[in-house]
Amino acid sequence: MGPQGAGTRGEEGLMAPTPGSSRSAVSGASWSPVALEGVAECLGGEVHLAYAQRPVSGVVTVAAGFSPDAAMTRAELRATAMDALYRIPDGVARPCSGDDGRELCLADFMPEPPADRRSSVAGVGLLSRERYLLPAEVVWMGERDCRVEPTVVGVVDDRPDGASGAIADLLAHDVVTRWWASPRMPLLRVSEHLERLIPESVASAVSALGLWVSVFVLPGPDFQIAVVGVSGEGTTIATAAARSVKAAVGEAFLRAVAARAQPWNTLPVADSLRRLTVWHREADYLAYLERSAVDADPSVADEPVTRDGALGWADIASRRFGHEPVLVGFGAFDDPVKVVCPGAACYRTVPPGTTLPCPVP
Repeated sequence: MGPQGAGTRGEEGLMAPTPGSSRSAVSGASWSPVALEGVAECLGGEVHLAYAQRPVSGVVTVAAGFSPDAAMTRAELRATAMDALYRIPDGVARPCSGDDGRELCLADFMPEPPADRRSSVAGVGLLSRERYLLPAEVVWMGERDCRVEPTVVGVVDDRPDGASGAIADLLAHDVVTRWWASPRMPLLRVSEHLERLIPESVASAVSALGLWVSVFVLPGPDFQIAVVGVSGEGTTIATAAARSVKAAVGEAFLRAVAARAQPWNTLPVADSLRRLTVWHREADYLAYLERSAVDADPSVADEPVTRDGALGWADIASRRFGHEPVLVGFGAFDDPVKVVCPGAACYRTVPPGTTLPCPVP
């Protein structure tokens, strides 16, 4: 959550719940699904917060949903995936010689990468089905002795096709990060249409609790990006990609609500500092978004017409990044835990050093 202390009525409505083949990413590790978990209501019972913890790795996840089952499923899946990513072992990898076209190096993911190679993780291309060896630095989580910032972008937390949601996460993060650095196109402001974009009862509860939801959209030909800020004694901002504006806004809203309940000491250091900046500079962030936005036509909230031959998420990512996305799995059945893709903006050596760093982790 945010800074400790007495919360406003709105903050009390967002309290965190109480805990009730090729080598896979964690082969050899003693993975255990034993967990502490629980569900709590927020926003007057209109939204549910689920908490999941994996005691060995110390992973704690909070997820929000419009139903308790949806929230709990997401929290459990994310905790299991994060647990695996935290426990990828350090090791010594064979040199990245370039002889094997399926082996990717840090240089494929980021400019001016660190020179050292640590260990490799196996993955599979989501279009070619080819096997890849990936630098563990772009896959694993946790505070490691390396110069690559760990990223939660692309972690699988949905079913049945969790890879699609992870790819959408990569796309949303990439679009917003690049827009934040160079806002060449205006955001579409859709805050006035909130009741058409999330359940009406949820929108009413937000207003009754004294919270404010700012909603913006970056439209695209094949998908829509939503940027949602939930404000009230501090702000959390989240983004999501989906086929429709409504789906993207709903997902980004739930992520922003969950972020308000996530204990900051459970986040990677860079993410915690980034969130602290956003929380305390609420007015600056919202003013920046508002200055960059124009009012959207009410039709933006309409469901899009389904087009024949629409590209799948893996194809969209391949076209944007110039490389197919790669799925990392673990365990005997290679259960999916993360999707990575060379060319995406989430792989970096240091956190942004700007006055207002991009709020998306």
